[in-house]
Amino acid sequence: MAKRQTRRSISVKGITYQRLKDYCDANGFSVSGYLEEIIAEKLDAAGVPVPTVLKARPQRQPETEPEEIVSQHFTF
Repeated sequence: MAKRQTRRSISVKGITYQRLKDYCDANGFSVSGYLEEIIAEKLDAAGVPVPTVLKARPQRQPETEPEEIVSQHFTF
């Protein structure tokens, strides 16, 4: 296992994922390997340079507790 996780996530529609998965299964490809190949070809064709350093993944902001709501009840 790698010491540092380098994978990131993207979302696609369910139907798109199923078509992709079915195609890869039928042709003996891994989904991630197939996508990486296609994306690399497109980026190379567009002249997008390969970075020499990966940008650090943004850190999650710690969840803060919601402010306490002070309410008053009046009886008339």
